Amino acid sequence: MRRLPLLIAVTASLLLAVASLGGYDWMVAPLEARLLYSPWPADRARLEALASAGERIEEVRLAMPDGVTLHGWLKRPRVRAGKRYPLVIVYGGVRREVSEFVRRSDAARDWGWLVVNYRGFGLSEGAPNGHLVVEDGKRIYDWAAARPDVDRKNIVVLGRSLGTFVAVSVAEARNTRAAILATPFDSFAALAERHLPATLVDWMLAGRYDPAALAPRVSAPALFVLAEKDTVTPAENGRALASRWGGATKTVLLAGAGHGGIERRDEFWRSVSAFLAALRTSSRVP
Repeated sequence: MRRLPLLIAVTASLLLAVASLGGYDWMVAPLEARLLYSPWPADRARLEALASAGERIEEVRLAMPDGVTLHGWLKRPRVRAGKRYPLVIVYGGVRREVSEFVRRSDAARDWGWLVVNYRGFGLSEGAPNGHLVVEDGKRIYDWAAARPDVDRKNIVVLGRSLGTFVAVSVAEARNTRAAILATPFDSFAALAERHLPATLVDWMLAGRYDPAALAPRVSAPALFVLAEKDTVTPAENGRALASRWGGATKTVLLAGAGHGGIERRDEFWRSVSAFLAALRTSSRVP
């Protein structure tokens, strides 16, 4: 993860080398898959057993239009029968599957949590790329909004690292209640500019992975959770995204935290829980 900005820069350099040969399309896909969507190995037995860990955890299998099935979990809150509940949908980061959010989401117990792995991650089928991940993210949202037990007016998207781009894309395309962006970035171009000339980066990446371009069109409130010592998606890039956000914002800086493991920190969950609690009682950002 610490090498992500450098890998982006290297990718841009390679694309420059093949662009003149007409190789952009065939070169982008494998590089994107290798650098961003190559998940660490998962413990299949543990993932398969997760749904039986509690009566409120429902295994989810979602069929996409191309026949690929995505796998995840819906963790329901304790609510009265027939009562709709608010929901958080999680979009994960580079290489890591997202089951950890199922285990640690009790900090906001009156909210449901929908955690679905990208294609090729965890027990999900298929091979991901940036376009497919965003389109799948929208379909996951639509599936949740259509459920009779979910309050479709209170669906929050939570993105972690790379997943903040997916969350912003979904928030821009759907009527989300709010967004929680954990270790976000303004654009891959901004990250890569630390290693390559800005004009070269802008030309090569051509607006790919650019949540800052979408942010002004999102009027929903947002919580930005930044890590003080993050060298992958630095706090300054998260603040840059927040400055372009079209709705009300709240920013929390996790003192001493690096990019990895923030979902294992109590202060992360306290911030998320407080934000969600305030959403239930007010139209303004807490």
